[in-house]
Amino acid sequence: MLTTERLILRSYVESDLDDIHRLWNDPLVQPFIMSEPVALLGPKFKEKIRLVMDQANFGAVIALKETGEFMGQGVITVSEPKNHDGTFGICLLPKFWSNGYGTEATKFMIDFSFKWFGLNRMSLGVFANNPRAIAVYEKVGFVKEGRKRQAVWMDNHWEDFLTMGILRDEWEGQR
Repeated sequence: MLTTERLILRSYVESDLDDIHRLWNDPLVQPFIMSEPVALLGPKFKEKIRLVMDQANFGAVIALKETGEFMGQGVITVSEPKNHDGTFGICLLPKFWSNGYGTEATKFMIDFSFKWFGLNRMSLGVFANNPRAIAVYEKVGFVKEGRKRQAVWMDNHWEDFLTMGILRDEWEGQR
């Protein structure tokens, strides 16, 4: 178990699947993490969650340190070990938005991954209609690297998809 000032980041266990499933089913969360239309994700979707968490190099359940309450999940996968490139993703329940928790968890996970996985870069993708997430990523040092215009039909209009990244030397420079 790892901790920050206000958070616990721990390995997921089978009993967390219900909480993570609830997170992915939240109608406020789903448009920011999936390109499909908002829909109820049935019990079979838990298998997809299990696979993502099992394949992650750092798959964490994020909980409030004070109470132990489930807040969300964070995942780092090193899918290109030869290139020392990790992919980052995070998702919190809406009641925890806009309180700095996302920034705290993101900063910790990025720091941890550069220190322990020997990464040269960390990458992520984010929909352009998620300014809160983009602000968090920029705050911890990510820069916009690309924009796939009108990539996803969402809420009756087209949304762009952004790629962002942070290099090891950029991360070291802000420490």
